[in-house]
Order: sequence, then structure tokens, then C-alpha cells
Amino acid sequence: MSYASEITIPWKLERKAPPFEGNDIKYPEGLVRHILENYSNEGDKVLDPFAGLGTTLFVAEEMKRVPYGIEAEEEKYEWVAAQLENWMNLINSDAAFLEEYNFPKMDVVITSPPYMPKHHKWNPLYGRDPDYAGYNEYLNRMEFIFSKISNIMKKQTPLFVQVDNLLHQTKSKSIFTPLVHDIINCLKPNFIQTNKIKVNWGNPKKDYPYTNLLVFKKR
Repeated sequence: MSYASEITIPWKLERKAPPFEGNDIKYPEGLVRHILENYSNEGDKVLDPFAGLGTTLFVAEEMKRVPYGIEAEEEKYEWVAAQLENWMNLINSDAAFLEEYNFPKMDVVITSPPYMPKHHKWNPLYGRDPDYAGYNEYLNRMEFIFSKISNIMKKQTPLFVQVDNLLHQTKSKSIFTPLVHDIINCLKPNFIQTNKIKVNWGNPKKDYPYTNLLVFKKR
């Protein structure tokens, strides 16, 4: 399977965000649509283990794929499930417990995991539990979760991970989090990276001209 190294997708959010939404929308529907049009077929099973506001699931359903997902935040889960035809395929749980739910083997996995700047203490993968604070705990948990994801992927199943590096500016310094590099390292024990696609936004948001789409296959 061959992939372009650079693509352009219009930035357009097609589904209105819920009233509780902050700044968690990392990619528009057009990116998922591009992936599914080029790398899947009707009837394929599509998984998003960090379902968020359901972008992957809604587009998969629209394109006659079968969506599956896990979302830890109950508010987001309820909002997505209320609108999803295949709502029974969405689980309100931690992605680390993926194997407990007897999901079938997936044909495509598309996700954008929760981001964590390295200078933050709270860990989004543990619901901000202070016992698991810190960036290293975040990366260790990410590696564990993706090891579980690999177990429900077919041998030929592609994994697409949308991720951005983070830059935090204070009055005295800039703090850079190399999240793209660190996520790649988290996946190395279970996956082989096959591409890194630069996704240019055709009509970008301010200060967000492009994103990174990492592509992997199982080891």
C-alpha cells in the first residue's frame, strides 16, 4: 500500500460541536474521509480508540463502514452515542481495557490521542489521577494502550495517528514538546512506521497551517 508524503485537505468542521466542547477538535471530517476513501472499503470495521467527539465514527458510518470506538469521558461518550446509528459499538471506558469488550479484528484504525505537554503534571490518560502524574507516565500508558490496539488489528490493517508537536510560550521562555517523535517511539515496540504525511489545511485556522498523520503497520 503506497501513501503520499504530503496532501492538502480543506479545514472545515461539518458537525456542530457540543456546548461543553473546548479546544479538543484536532481534525476535520475531510481528513477521515480522505483516509477511508483511499485505504478502506465499504463494510470495513473502523476503530477509533480515543473517540472524542466521534469524528472518525460519524464519517465511517456515513461512508458505509462499521464504526467502533472507546471514549473515557462520559459527557463526550453520551453526546456521540446519542447521534450514532451504531451506538452499541461505542464503549464508555479507558482504551487500556480495549480487549475486555470483544471487539472484532479491525480493518482500519484512525485516531488522534489526547495530547499532553511535557511540562504539565496531570495525565489525560489517567483522568488526571495525581498518582500517575507526569509526561513519562503519559508515554508509558500510551505505549501500553497501543500494544492492546495491535492485538485487535488484522495483519494488514493500517494504523493512522494524527498528532502535533506542542509549543507553549511563557513570558520568559518557550517550552517545546516533541510529541510526534515521542508518539512514534511509543509505538515502536508493536508497530513499524510506514509513512509520515504532512497534511496541509487548504484554508487553515490561524496558527495551524498543517498537521501530521503518522502511518504504521503491525510488527
